[in-house]
Amino acid sequence: MTIIEVENIIKEFSLPLTLKDLAKLNFRPLRFKALDKVSLSVGEGEIFALLGPNSAGKTTLLKIICKLLLPDKGRIKVRGNIGYLSGEIPGFYPQLTAQQNLEFFGTIYNLSSSQIKKRMRKYSQVLGIDNLNKPFWHYSTGLKHKLSLLRTLMIDTNIIIMDEPTKNLDPLASKNLRRLIYKISKEFNKTILFATHFLEEAEEISERLAIIDKGKIVLIKEAKEVKGCLEELFKNTLKRNA
Repeated sequence: MTIIEVENIIKEFSLPLTLKDLAKLNFRPLRFKALDKVSLSVGEGEIFALLGPNSAGKTTLLKIICKLLLPDKGRIKVRGNIGYLSGEIPGFYPQLTAQQNLEFFGTIYNLSSSQIKKRMRKYSQVLGIDNLNKPFWHYSTGLKHKLSLLRTLMIDTNIIIMDEPTKNLDPLASKNLRRLIYKISKEFNKTILFATHFLEEAEEISERLAIIDKGKIVLIKEAKEVKGCLEELFKNTLKRNA
């Protein structure tokens, strides 16, 4: 079953006026097309990677799917509810313990006290987090990423959208988090769409992948079809689209 359907999405942004524009009395801002007729689909329980260089349109597309941005044209259809995970780890209160943070977010999600405790216990065990009683600032970057994932899992959505989930992690912590993402998808039947510019990340855990460049989807492939040759394929695809 298709869980996420994206059809012909177009999104433009206005570029800020420069001093040169003002000197020429040109008060009409230029338009930048961030997404140009983007289409893709993600199946139930699938791990789908969105690959692309910086400023390719990855984050814009994810935000539109999450309804954090509105498209100018096109259609999005989502079957289920979405949890969103950013590699920036936003929103935690550094002076509160991890447990206090999670309890606070749980109340925002309208979870009961028993639901909060049950889900914290369940997913902290899955993620290998042994201690939730330290102030948030005390945790390593790797554990902060795990806590951010735990917060997302507490909502118990069938879809998780991740924007560069291993950002700022060292290679070992990154590999560990990728392993957990794969485990969560398969153990709990979560549909996962994640954006990254790390090729090994897409190659290791995704089942299908798309390459986006200059706001356009330029390639969609089964991950097994490109195993061992993704780097070369990525370079050649971007070169052809230059």
